[in-house]
Formats: sequence, structure tokens, C-alpha cells
Amino acid sequence: MSNGRLNAGPGSTSRPGADNDPDAHTDPDAHTDPDAHTDPSDHAADATAGDAAAQPRQPGQPRFAPDALDRRPVRPSKLGYNIGMLTVGIIFIAAVYGAGMDFGALLNLPASIVQYGQLMAQGVFQVPDETVAGYWAQSFDAMFESVAIAWVGTMVGALFSLPMGFLAARNMSPLPVYIVVRFILSVIRAVPEIIFAIAIMLPLFGFGSGGGGALAGAMALGVSSIGTLSKLISEAIEAVDGGPLESSRASGSNQLQMIRWAVMPQVMPEVVAIWLYRFEVNIRASAILGVLGAGGIGSLLSVVFGAREWDRIGIVLVVIIVVTMVVDQISAFIRHRVIHGGGARSDGGETPEDDDGAPDPGPEHGPRVEDDPAPKENRAAAGL
Repeated sequence: MSNGRLNAGPGSTSRPGADNDPDAHTDPDAHTDPDAHTDPSDHAADATAGDAAAQPRQPGQPRFAPDALDRRPVRPSKLGYNIGMLTVGIIFIAAVYGAGMDFGALLNLPASIVQYGQLMAQGVFQVPDETVAGYWAQSFDAMFESVAIAWVGTMVGALFSLPMGFLAARNMSPLPVYIVVRFILSVIRAVPEIIFAIAIMLPLFGFGSGGGGALAGAMALGVSSIGTLSKLISEAIEAVDGGPLESSRASGSNQLQMIRWAVMPQVMPEVVAIWLYRFEVNIRASAILGVLGAGGIGSLLSVVFGAREWDRIGIVLVVIIVVTMVVDQISAFIRHRVIHGGGARSDGGETPEDDDGAPDPGPEHGPRVEDDPAPKENRAAAGL
């Protein structure tokens, strides 16, 4: 019976072998065993234990010697973690040497930043004479061309992404159509817009600012946007509330009527927000495509960088940053209005009056519960 007890710790008073063990006085074998008091070693051990028990216990000293159950938990081995970290480090070093990177350039990075920053700042803060004004005007014209390229590309993507999104939504399309459209969208998303521009659009439409180059950049952004926008719109359509769909279906609406009256009102705010966000992304992408020959601010930046005209490079960078930030703020404002509506206030409260100027029916103006002509038992059953 004593072997089934739990060890409660060094200071526990319920250790096996304690004086209050009832089996120690009730076991008949303890009195009938002839070898119980004849072994000399047992007498020596009993004497030693008796001497130890007779000694007074010091304050804080455990009553019993610690055993295996009193040991601290064994800390888990970190061998696997260390091997993993070592492997990551070895791969990193191998990648650096394999790519031929010169990490010594990092030591000169602060001095290089100061040097080229001063050169570009001289161009930005120089006296705006006629020549400098021409630099600013040329940079803004090129940036507006990039914005136009991004806008046209976004419109192309928006035009095709909405029907493709419905075809790629599982709750709107049969399974064969859903699989085929999803596969096409995956292929489009797998090819970056830079590859579209270099491999397809620029050879077809031409290079340079204006004309073919700008059209090639816009088409590359548009085709690339179709894949991303359609995927996001299809996910938004699949997440619509099924209640209006069931109501439209129960009222005998066909597929187009359900899309018009049950799905579009739910998804259009999110769809417009997705289009505007893609427009912000396309502005940055159009600058990169311009370096490849698609026109816009990227083409101008490539020209001045090839001539190492750091003062003009500074002007171009400032124009890119300012115009991009302005467009981002305008887009964010429109997206907020589209999603939350114009009546949303910062404190989350409701407008006190309606559009017609009538006060909002509240506890002071609306009908009171006590004035309800319905019987009290009916109001109590309705939770009023």
C-alpha cells in the first residue's frame, strides 16, 4: 500500500515508511518472519537510521533526502536547432560567394550615401532658373505619362477582371468553367508584367515614350492586372452573404438578375477598392517598365542615370515620390469613402439628423414601449 503513494516533495510529511503507516503495525508477516530480527546488517541499518532520525532537523532542511522524483526537469537538447541554424548560415555564405557579392562595399555605404545625396540635393535645391525649370517640367510630364499608363492598364484590367471574377467564383459558375478560368488566371499571375512587356508587348507595339512604348506598357500592366484582380474579385464574390441569393432564387430570378441585385450590391465597394489599390501598384510598375523602354518617368530616369547627371536624378526622384504619395492619399481617401460611406464619422456614432432634416427617432422622439397597444404578455414574450 505504501508503494502506491505519490512523493509530495522533500518537505512532505506523507513519505512512505512514516510512523503513521497503518500497515507497519497490522502486517502479520512483520511479527512472524524469523529473519526479521536476526540479520545483523538490518540491525546496523536500523541503528543508523535511528541515529539520523534522532538528530534534530535544521531549519530549512528537508526531512528526507532528495530522490529521482525531486530532480529538476532535463532541459531539451538544442542539437537540432543548432544544426538548422548552422545549415542556414552555410547556405547564406554559399549564396554570397556563388553570386560574387562584394560585402566590402557595405563598409563604404555611409560615405557613398552622403556623397550622392549631396549631389542630388544640389539639383533639387539649386536656383530655379530657366534650365532647372525645364528639368522639373520634363520630370512632371514624364511622371504624368507614367500615371496615364498605369490608369489605362488598370482600366483594362478592371474591364476584364469583373466578368472573369464571376466566372472564377465557385458559387457563380459550374465546375468545368470554374476550373478552366482558374487555370487561366493562374497562368497569367505566374508571368510578371516585366516579362509581358519585354517578351510580348514591346516587340508588338514599339519602344520609347509616347506611341508604341506607352501602349505596350499599358497593355502589359492591363494583362497582368487581369490575373490578380480576377482572383481577388472571385474571392470576394465567394464570400457574399447567401441570404440575398436565396431570396432572389426563391423569387424566380435568373442568373443575371441574381448577379445584378444580390451579388453586385455586396461586392462592388470591395471591388472598387481592389481596383484603386491595383492602380497604386501599377504606378510603381509603370516606372519600372519605363526603364525597359515603355516610356514615362522610367525612360527619363534611365537617360539621366546613363549620363550620371545626379542633379537631374535628384529632381526625378523627388517628382516620383511626391506624385506617388499624392496619388496614394487620394486613392486611400476614395477607398475609405467607398467602403465606409460618406456618413461614417470618426467617432463611429450616427448622424443626429436624416437628410431631410427630421430628427432621428430615438428614445425621446420615438414611440415608447409602454405606449405599445399590444398586450403586455405578447411584449414580454418578444423580449420587450
